[in-house]
Amino acid sequence: MSPDQLVLEDFINKYPFSAAQALERLKDEDVAAFIQELPIEKSLKLLGLMNIDKAAKCFMLLPPKLTIKLIENSNLSFSESLCRQLDEPYLKSLLIGLAPSKSIELKRKLEQIPNTVGVLMVPAIVVNKEMIVKDAVKIIKRNKENLESNLYVVDLHGSFEGAVRLKELLVADRSSTLEELMITDIPRFLPETPIKNILDHPAWFEYRYVPVIDQTQKLLGTLPYRTTRETTFKPSGQSTKEILKTGGALGELYLVGLTGLLQSFGK
Repeated sequence: MSPDQLVLEDFINKYPFSAAQALERLKDEDVAAFIQELPIEKSLKLLGLMNIDKAAKCFMLLPPKLTIKLIENSNLSFSESLCRQLDEPYLKSLLIGLAPSKSIELKRKLEQIPNTVGVLMVPAIVVNKEMIVKDAVKIIKRNKENLESNLYVVDLHGSFEGAVRLKELLVADRSSTLEELMITDIPRFLPETPIKNILDHPAWFEYRYVPVIDQTQKLLGTLPYRTTRETTFKPSGQSTKEILKTGGALGELYLVGLTGLLQSFGK
């Protein structure tokens, strides 16, 4: 192993979030080339901390033998999240190449139950609690197209720890850590929960997105309220009107203003 590679692996071990964020700024092809030079465990750590959409795009550029090795050495939660972002033909080919036991296990997880939270959830923008405000805002700017009202805090294993409200983030001292701003007492849904069971959930009065976790507390994504209203289920009229008034219209205005703040932040 060369001295440069030793330094690099040491950096990944000590600062995995920073390393993952650095990779997100690179072209997909460059990330794929870099991943091929790392040991499997380091590759999985970085892919697991990257934005899942970005990770999936880079994953599909890797050699087939390496993708199989990565999936077979990853935990089921990450494999499922990654595979849900892959193109259908690519995913089919990948599953065929896996060991039978792993393929069967993963297929079962990927079987979508109609009208459940897991089917409608979207990727979450994740951060770690040691990150400072200045760096968190950079992540938001890179993910404007997936802008929500919160950032979601996970540990090194992907377990959900809390959330940071963007409105709090943008007025906080830039050297503050996210742990100082993080809230932990927030609602969360399980992916197998039927959508009809959460349409009138009290969480929608305060949150436009609710985190989705599995039984081990790993963050899988977030459920947007807008998506739930577009299902075939019809919630009770009065409750829906109240939610739309407090969380919908004001939420849209909030995001418009937030985008403007992001554009001026740091100038």
